[in-house]
Amino acid sequence: MNSLISRSSILVAMAIASLLAAAPARAQSDERVIVAAVTSFLDGIRTRDTALMRSTVAAGATLVPVGGPTGLGAPSTLDGFIERIGKGTGPGNDERIENPKVQIDDQLASLWAYFTLTPPGEIGISACGANLFLFRKGPDGWKIFQITNTRRTEGCRAIAK
Repeated sequence: MNSLISRSSILVAMAIASLLAAAPARAQSDERVIVAAVTSFLDGIRTRDTALMRSTVAAGATLVPVGGPTGLGAPSTLDGFIERIGKGTGPGNDERIENPKVQIDDQLASLWAYFTLTPPGEIGISACGANLFLFRKGPDGWKIFQITNTRRTEGCRAIAK
């Protein structure tokens, strides 16, 4: 009987250990998906690939710049932003991020990162600051539902390509 209890205890302990080990792996997987979504969104800006950009965004998503007299700029739809990107010709802006910091809690996630922006055909950085992407996890996976950022033109440092 002790042998049966021992085996049962070992099996239960192994099951608990495997569940505990799976949670960090799932979190790392979600983190990779979130970073990949932002990378795809920025690649879409650079290549003016509106389908790629839309694939990363939830319906009704917004863009809210930080700044101005009230501390917040006027919100706009990401759909409108994507449409404007698609109407341009030639390459789009080269926006890059570095050292993204991802935080996840249940169906909510954020990605915070330093960014630089270089207009097409130029070699100098025109703006930099912090980007904050907010995500929700739904039946279609992790999708951006809001982007906000700070923006400055001085004190910008380059990000390696």
